[in-house]
Amino acid sequence: MMTPHAPPPIDGGRPKFRMPDIYIVLALFILAVAALTYVIPAGQYERQTVETSRGQQTLVIAGTYQRIEQQPVGAMDLVSAIPNGLKRGAGVVFLTFMMGGCMGLIKRAGLIDMGVLQLNRAVGDKGFMVIPILIGIFASLAAFIGTPELSLAYLPVLLPLFYRLGYDGMTATAVALLGPCLGFTFGLTIPSSIGVGQQIAQLPMFSGSAFRAAVLLFVLLVGITYVMRYAARVKRDPTRSLTFESDREMRTKIAEEEGDQRELTFSARQKLAGIACLAMFPIAIALILTRNLGFEAIGGLFLCIGVVAAAVAGKRPQQICDDLNAGMRDMMVAALLCGVASAIAVVMDQGVITDTLVYWLENMMRTVPPELSAIAIFWEQSLFNFLIPSATALTVLTMPIISPLASLLDISQQAVVSANAWGGQLTDIFFPTSGFFVATLSIARVEYGKWLRFYTPLMLMLGAIASAALYLMQSLSLGL
Repeated sequence: MMTPHAPPPIDGGRPKFRMPDIYIVLALFILAVAALTYVIPAGQYERQTVETSRGQQTLVIAGTYQRIEQQPVGAMDLVSAIPNGLKRGAGVVFLTFMMGGCMGLIKRAGLIDMGVLQLNRAVGDKGFMVIPILIGIFASLAAFIGTPELSLAYLPVLLPLFYRLGYDGMTATAVALLGPCLGFTFGLTIPSSIGVGQQIAQLPMFSGSAFRAAVLLFVLLVGITYVMRYAARVKRDPTRSLTFESDREMRTKIAEEEGDQRELTFSARQKLAGIACLAMFPIAIALILTRNLGFEAIGGLFLCIGVVAAAVAGKRPQQICDDLNAGMRDMMVAALLCGVASAIAVVMDQGVITDTLVYWLENMMRTVPPELSAIAIFWEQSLFNFLIPSATALTVLTMPIISPLASLLDISQQAVVSANAWGGQLTDIFFPTSGFFVATLSIARVEYGKWLRFYTPLMLMLGAIASAALYLMQSLSLGL
C-alpha cells in the first residue's frame, strides 16, 4: 500500500520521445531528397544573366522548361554532399566563425559581463521591457539591411542577460531570432527579395513600402506579445520552460556567480573598450546598410571590432590570439551545421529536380482563383524555402516564372513581390535547411523539436496575417 508521502511510481511504459540530434535530422533530409531524385523527373529552364540591384544575377526564362535525362544521386554523390555543402555555404560558415571570434574576444575581455551588468541595473524591476525594445531594434535594422544572420552576434550577449532577468534560453533565442528575422521577412528595402523581385516584376524600386511598413508593425506587435506571454509564464514558473532541462546547469552557474557579479569592478581600459564597442557596432551596421556588404565583409568587419576592443581593453597580442581561437572553437559545431544544411540544396542540384518543382508550381498556379493566387504563392514559397533557403536564390529562380504568369492571370505584381518575400523567409527559422538558424539553436543549446513547439503557433498566426494582407493587396489594389 502506498503511503501518503511516497513518491509516485515510475512510469514503466514506453520511453518518452526525444527529438534526434540536428545532425541526424539533417542527414535524414539529405537521404529523403536523394531518394526524390529517383522519382521526380529531371528538367531545366534556360537562363540569362541580367544586372539587378544585387549585381549580375542568372535568371530563368519563363516558358523554356524541358525534361532532360534522369540524373539520380548515387552513393558517391552522397559521400561528397556535405563537403560540397560546406563549400556552397562557405559565406555563412565563415561568417559564423568570424562572429565566434569577435564575441569570444569581447566576452573574454570582460565586456559582455560589463554590458549585461549595466543593462541589468538599468532595467531594474522592469526587465520585461527588454523584450519589446530589443526585438524592435533588431527588426528595424533588418527591415532595411536584411541580415538575419546577425542573430549569431546577438545571442551570446542575450543569453546571460535573460538568465539574470529570470527568463530562459528559449526567450533569449526567440529575441535573437525573431527580431532580425521578422524585420527581414516583412522588411521594406531588402535588396535580395524586395529589390530583385520588383526589378524582375518591372516595378519602381521599393515601391509599396508604406503598406508593408503597416504590415511589419502589426507583425511585430503580434510577435512581441507572443514572446512576452511566454516569458512571463516562465518567470512565474520556471518548470514550464521548454528548455528547462538544458537551462538548469546555466541557471545554477549564474546563481553561484550572482554575488560576485554585484561586486565586480572594471578597469578604466575595459570601460574605454566598452565605449569603443558602442561606437563601432553602429558604424558596422551603417556600412552593411550603405555598402550592401556580403557575408565575407560582414564577418571581417566584426572580427576587426573584436580585435580592436580586446586591444583597447588591455589584452596582449598572444592573449588576443588565444581568445580568438577559443571563440572560434565555441562556434565550430554551429559553423559545421551551416555546411551540413547546405548539403540538401547540393543534392537537389545534382539530381536536377529544382526546376521541375518550379515548373509544377507554375502549372498549379493556373488552377487557383485570381483573388487567392497571391496567397497560394505565399504558402508555396514558404514550402520552397525548405529546398532553397536563400532569399536571392529563391527570388531569381521563381520570380521570372511567377511574374509573367501573374500578368496573364491579372494578379497584382506588387502582391506577387510581397508574397515571394514574406513566404520565402517566414520559414527561415522553421526548416533546418537554413544554416544560420540551426547554428543559432546550437549556440543556445535549444533542441530543434523544442523550437518547433515554440515557433509553429506564431508562424501560423503570422501566415494568417500575411494571407489577409495579400488578399487586401489583390482585391483592393492596396500597397501599389
